[in-house]
Amino acid sequence: MRQQAYPSCELVPEVVERISWLREQLLRWFERSGRSFPWREPDRTPYEVIIAEILLQRTTANSVAQAYPGYLGRYPSWTALAQASREGLEHTLRPLGLWRQKALALRHLAQSIEERGGAVPSSRAELERLRGIGPYTASAVLTIVYGQAEPLVDVNMTRLLGRFFGSSGYTRGSRQRLLYALGLRLVSDGRSLQVNWAALDFGALVCRARHPLCPECVLRTRCQYAKSLTAVCQKNEPIHHCLLPSTGA
Repeated sequence: MRQQAYPSCELVPEVVERISWLREQLLRWFERSGRSFPWREPDRTPYEVIIAEILLQRTTANSVAQAYPGYLGRYPSWTALAQASREGLEHTLRPLGLWRQKALALRHLAQSIEERGGAVPSSRAELERLRGIGPYTASAVLTIVYGQAEPLVDVNMTRLLGRFFGSSGYTRGSRQRLLYALGLRLVSDGRSLQVNWAALDFGALVCRARHPLCPECVLRTRCQYAKSLTAVCQKNEPIHHCLLPSTGA
């Protein structure tokens, strides 16, 4: 899902309470079962963080983890990347897929940052003006590099929030606004980075797109999706709950 800033979306008190419960469950699960990746190590530079986020686009995290050390060894800085040949960069990125698009985005971005003297902007507006950075990558930079509370609403978090709270019956715009509001509330407690990673990992490993592990899921007692599965089996009809006041949907 394309991430962007949406108008404020007021959540009803019941949903706010459920978000707090969800956050704590995710963090406990993450402490036991969260994934370890080289770009999540402490003291990563802004360059290393941004590169990882671009490499991760439409690619599995495990594939990026294998290629990441070698990539940094060959292109350790914005300067090295800006000066890289297109052919060499495409060859390095080929195992990750979409290598032409990623090579172009990385070179454009490196050149843009070099023009700024190597400084990475700290505001969303400035970040999104850089060639190669979209709304999601901007959120990742703000969260990981600058410690701001921004939800990383990728396909995993979108699926997790949509299933847990139920998001059917909305128009596309109102659904995106709802999911962004839920994600923002989820990460707005001083542990933004850990909560984001917990949600992303949980969506990838448990709340999977195909064959989710509902029977062993720690969220199943309060998950709308799990309840709807039970309801379908019992009554052959889904359950729907409104998440927003009638004036806010």
